[in-house]
Amino acid sequence: MERWKGRVALVSGASVGIGAAVVKELVQHGMKVVGCARSVDKIEKLAAECARSGFSGTLIPYKCDLTVEEEIINMFSAIKSSHQGVDVLINNAGLALPEPLLTGRTSSWRTMIDVRSKRPHVAQLV
Repeated sequence: MERWKGRVALVSGASVGIGAAVVKELVQHGMKVVGCARSVDKIEKLAAECARSGFSGTLIPYKCDLTVEEEIINMFSAIKSSHQGVDVLINNAGLALPEPLLTGRTSSWRTMIDVRSKRPHVAQLV
C-alpha cells in the first residue's frame, strides 16, 4: 500500500457498511479519499474519527446523488480542480428499497436501477 500513499481515491456509497470500511482502510494507509454519498453526515463523522485516530491519510466528504448526472459531473470537476483527478475508483454505491417487483412503485425501481447503471458513466469520467 505504500505506493498509494498520497494518491486520490473516490469511494461511492462511503457512508456505511463496506464503503465506510474501505474508506477507513485507505485513509489509514495514507490515501486522500473522497467519500461520496447522498448524505454526508455519516461521512463527516467518519472523517473526524479518522483524524482522531491519527491516520496518515485524509477523508474528504462529498455529497453526490449518483442518480443525478449533473451532480456526478460536478463532483468529478471539483475533484479534478482540487486533486488533479482520481487514481483509484471504488464503485460501491447501491441501494435496495423494499418494493415488490410486480406491485412496487416504478419510481423506486428506477432509483435502484439508476444508482447501479450510472456506475459505468462514473468510471468513464475518471
